[in-house]
Amino acid sequence: MNKTYILPSGFVFILAMLTSISPLAIDTYLPSFLEMSKYFDVSISSIELTLSIYLLGFGLGQLIGGPLSDRYGRKTFIIFGIFIYIICSYLITLSTSIEEFFIYRFLQAIGGGFAVVNTNAIVRDIYHGNKGAKVFSTISMIMMIAPMIAPAIGAFIVEYYTWQKVFIFLMFYALVLSYFIFKLPETSPKVKSKNLYENYIEILKNKKVRFLIFANGFAFSGMFIFIAKSSFIYMDYFHIDTKTFPILFGLNVFTLILFSRLNIYLLKNNSTLNLFKLGIKTQVVCAMILLLTINLHSLYLSVILTMFYIGVLGIIFANAISLLLEDYKHISATANALNGVLGFVVASMVGSLASFFHNDTLVPIYALMLFTSIMSFTLLSIYSLTK
Repeated sequence: MNKTYILPSGFVFILAMLTSISPLAIDTYLPSFLEMSKYFDVSISSIELTLSIYLLGFGLGQLIGGPLSDRYGRKTFIIFGIFIYIICSYLITLSTSIEEFFIYRFLQAIGGGFAVVNTNAIVRDIYHGNKGAKVFSTISMIMMIAPMIAPAIGAFIVEYYTWQKVFIFLMFYALVLSYFIFKLPETSPKVKSKNLYENYIEILKNKKVRFLIFANGFAFSGMFIFIAKSSFIYMDYFHIDTKTFPILFGLNVFTLILFSRLNIYLLKNNSTLNLFKLGIKTQVVCAMILLLTINLHSLYLSVILTMFYIGVLGIIFANAISLLLEDYKHISATANALNGVLGFVVASMVGSLASFFHNDTLVPIYALMLFTSIMSFTLLSIYSLTK
C-alpha cells in the first residue's frame, strides 16, 4: 500500500456490489424475454439483440470513462455512471417500442461502463502485487453470486409482476449502491495529460502488454462460447429440462467462486504469472478431453469438465488484471478499460465463429474452446519471453 486511505467498513463488498451491476443487468431479465417479445410484438431474437447492445454500450462506457476517471476522479464518474444507469433503467420501463428500448438499454450500459471501469482501478490505486491479486479474487468471488441468483430473481418478478418491474429492481439496486459509493475514498491520481486518450496509445505501444491483454481476451472468449451455446449443449443436445438447466449453469458460477478463493490461498506461495499459466493449462487440458470424449455422449463428463474449464477463470482473471495494472498505476482505469473492451471484441469475434460453424453437434463448440485456450497460452508464453 503506497498511500494510507481511510477505507469504509465492507470496502471489498462495496466494490463487488458495484461490479455486479453488469451481470445483474444481463442475467436478471433473461426469464422475461418471451413476455417482452409479446409486449413489443417482435421476435425473441430481437430481444436477444439487446444483450449485444448492452455489451457494446458497456464497452464504450469503459473506453470513454477510463481516461476521464484517471483525470477527474474515480468517485465522480462512478456516481455519474450510476445516475445514468438509474435514469435509463426507469426510462426502459416506459418504452413503447423496441427501438426506444434499444436506445435506453444502450445508454444504461454506458452508465454501467462508467461506473464499473473504476472498480479495478480503485484496487490498483491502493494495492499492488500479490495483495492486489488477492483483493481482485475476493471481489470476483463475491461478485459471482450475482449471475447465480439473477435469473431466479428475474423469474420471480416475471411470475408475479411484469417485465418492467425487473428494471425497477435494477434501478433500486443502483440507488442503494450509490449510498455506499459515497463512502469510498477518492483514489485517482488525476493525471493531467495534454490529450485525454493518449494513454491508450501509450498502453498499446507496449508489446508485452498487448500479449497480456489478448491472452486474457482469448481466455474470456472460451467462457463466452460456452455461455452462448449453453442452452444448446444442455437443453437441445443432452435434453435437459428448463428446471434443471439453471442448476447446471449455476454449477459453473459456483466453481468460479471456489477457484477465486483457491487463488487467494495459492498467491501465498506463487507468483501471479505462474498462476495465470496454471489456469490456462487447466483450460487446455479440459477442452482437449471434452473434444476427445464427445462420442461418449456423457452429460456428467461434460458438466464436470466444463465446470473446471470455466472455474479456473477465477484464477485467470484476477492474476491477469493484477499483472496488467502493475505497470500502469497512474492510469489504471484507462488500462482496465482497454483490457475490458478488447476482451469483448475478441469474445464477440470468436462467438460469431461458434454460430457460423454450428452444425448441431458439440464438435465446433469444444474445438473453439480448445482453440481459444491454446491461443491464450501461446500469447502468455510470448508475454513471458518478451522484455
